Amino acid sequence: MAKPEIEPNAGYNISIVGKHFQITDAIRNYVFEKLNKVERLADHIIDVVVTLDAQKLEHSCSILMNFIHYHIKVTASTDNMYSAIDKATDRLVRLISRYKTKLQSHRFKDLSTVDIHVNVIQPLQDNLKVINEDIEAENARIEEERFRLHAIVARETMKLKTLTQDEAVIKMEIADEPFLIFRSEEDQKVKVIYRRKDENYGLVQIQ
Repeated sequence: MAKPEIEPNAGYNISIVGKHFQITDAIRNYVFEKLNKVERLADHIIDVVVTLDAQKLEHSCSILMNFIHYHIKVTASTDNMYSAIDKATDRLVRLISRYKTKLQSHRFKDLSTVDIHVNVIQPLQDNLKVINEDIEAENARIEEERFRLHAIVARETMKLKTLTQDEAVIKMEIADEPFLIFRSEEDQKVKVIYRRKDENYGLVQIQ
């Protein structure tokens, strides 16, 4: 991975990262030109990270645009890097235009949060050494290791945001994440919204 190239732009930084791809002056200027058009639609941008990746015949462009209370992430892939940049920025423009009013109101909303505790689990090691002198004992130990619970190596605290169901759906749309845990503003229940294979969303109430 190439070292990120950072360019200040209107009070925020644009970082361009190349994975298996050499960032030329032409590509860099093209990214800046496309983002300047996006900037006209969006206010209060904190920073932007653009990742360009080339894998055989597939070129992909991923754009992560961070705001105060949310971020927007889009990705596009084609057989040409310029085309991938075009598609990613076009999708970014569509998402900002579609949700601009709601995102602006969300920015001024007093977002309440609660702390949730997260256990950091260490994976089991699979490099168990076979002891030739006692095969049966070693096999028994291996079986015990297979069914032993994973060790908790650390505990973390995460902020759980209070959102309406509509706001949770919007965050899933703009962030391109597989799931989101939140507390429902409507009934104060903890819920999980997740992305289904059919592109719809599932909503699970866990308390």
